[in-house]
Amino acid sequence: MAGAKLSPRQKMIGMMYLVLTALLALNISKEVLNGFVKVENSLISTQATLADKVDDTFGTLKAKYLNNQEKVGPFYNKAEEISSDSKELVTYISMLKARCLAASEKKLQEQEEVNFADYYGVDEYGRDTVLNLAHIQIKDEYMALTAYMVGSDPDNPTGASEDWYANAGNISQWRTEGQWSAKSLRRALERYRDDILSIKVIDIDGNERTLPENLKKSIEERFSFENEIENGVDVLWEAANFYDVPLAAVMPLMSKMIIDVQDAEAEILTWLLGGIEAKSLKFSEVMPFVMPQSNYIIKGDTARANILLAAFDPTRVPEIYVEQEKWDGEDSTEIDYSNLEKLPVDDIGQGQLAFSTRGMKLGQYQYRGVIRYQGPEGDMESKNFITPIFTVAEAALVVSPTKMNVFYRGLDNPVDISVPGVANDKLRVSISSGHKIRKQADGSYIVDPSSSNSNKIAKISVKGEMPDGTIADLGSKEFRVKRIPDPVPFWSGKRPSNRTITKNEVLSFAPLAAKMDNFDFDVKVRVKSFTIRVSKDGTFKELTSGNNRLTNDMKALLERVRRGNTIYFEDIVVGLPDGTERILAPMKLKVTS
Repeated sequence: MAGAKLSPRQKMIGMMYLVLTALLALNISKEVLNGFVKVENSLISTQATLADKVDDTFGTLKAKYLNNQEKVGPFYNKAEEISSDSKELVTYISMLKARCLAASEKKLQEQEEVNFADYYGVDEYGRDTVLNLAHIQIKDEYMALTAYMVGSDPDNPTGASEDWYANAGNISQWRTEGQWSAKSLRRALERYRDDILSIKVIDIDGNERTLPENLKKSIEERFSFENEIENGVDVLWEAANFYDVPLAAVMPLMSKMIIDVQDAEAEILTWLLGGIEAKSLKFSEVMPFVMPQSNYIIKGDTARANILLAAFDPTRVPEIYVEQEKWDGEDSTEIDYSNLEKLPVDDIGQGQLAFSTRGMKLGQYQYRGVIRYQGPEGDMESKNFITPIFTVAEAALVVSPTKMNVFYRGLDNPVDISVPGVANDKLRVSISSGHKIRKQADGSYIVDPSSSNSNKIAKISVKGEMPDGTIADLGSKEFRVKRIPDPVPFWSGKRPSNRTITKNEVLSFAPLAAKMDNFDFDVKVRVKSFTIRVSKDGTFKELTSGNNRLTNDMKALLERVRRGNTIYFEDIVVGLPDGTERILAPMKLKVTS
């Protein structure tokens, strides 16, 4: 079933969402926030289109039911059930979106019913509407939103008990009992998924109809909520999508969930409609179908699409033509196919469309075409079609350091590198002279910066192999190269910021250690030597150790200190992984008891 796949528009919007999320991680603020507004508006437009499609399909089902209630009844009754469940779920998600907006603006009152007039409503068609993200000033707010949707513990999201979800009634009960959280949202979507996967229809002949496997697979993939991996850590779906995630990213994410519900509803209704006349499908009801492999195209790549009749008769191979000139959106004249080259058609009736984008300007392109086929009476008939919009764009390189935005000498610096629209195994990654980069088994990269202090910039360049075999330059990113920060000395639980120590702590005779303070990397620091000076009765006694441990003389000296004496740790020399030696800040500790 062709409808079981994501639409080209959804794929493009999904890709835009991923790119904007990656940019948001790089702290590109205002432009990225505005980008999310555009994605949200595009998703809202898609929701309206899908709602119209659902209404049209349901209207067709109802018309057939009125003409033949006995035959169509089982399919129509199931369609009513699915449409009711879908509407309830869409309303729940829409209200939850409104609550997220209110929570982010700190207008959500826990002890009273929220007035949703400013955030939620119903339009003239009876469809849910939510305040547009463009009208929200604090689009990057995440703290109040996180508290509302997940709570303080990402490993234990707020929400009802599992028994409650298992025994709860319809989604209206969830709204009535105040189940508003990321956990409740996930359970609602999972319940909807499980309900539609178990659909069964007994037709007039007593045959049991269940969903085809490809449609089940599409629904399972669309409503999958597996844990995600973030920085090598297994993270719950609720935390990955709503914990410390700004409002600007959450709104289009939830709009996409509404589209997933609408898509599933449309596919089920289409399947029910097809089941009514599965044994007597009329060729006259067929419509052309265009399936682009991708409509977000990197400049230099090749745009590709499959064009077919939605119901194909292998004994009647269609003729398919596409105009070479870009459609201006207004030309409605009849297509003259006599001078057009016929597209190749495969064994299942798919016309193979391919055109190069080399030399094309950046922007959107759409084309007209005609598909000719043999009708029920044997005469050749024609149906015009318009391809989806293809967007020709420059490559959008995303390079995300997984630890921080600089590289440190002497350390393995992990980096994730990806380019939307290009498979990772097709990327060719290099780094500027003096530095090294190597690929890991999991597809990530490790950068080994130059040891030279004068080489302060590392430039990562990426090229990619396009589907047509050409190699495209996909861009580059520069990173600063710094030496590892100085570690901090520790002794007997004390650090330079401490000023006092007890006699019992002194007599622990602990080794002198040095650690990296507030540093994301696991760096091993070795103390190579240090000096102890003890102030006693106005005189100083000074002793030196050639490693990190106290000498016997030092221990003997420390045994004689008393209240009021001062111990100094000075000339602390440590060795670091970058090959350098550092002299750390001294420690001064006064014995208090």
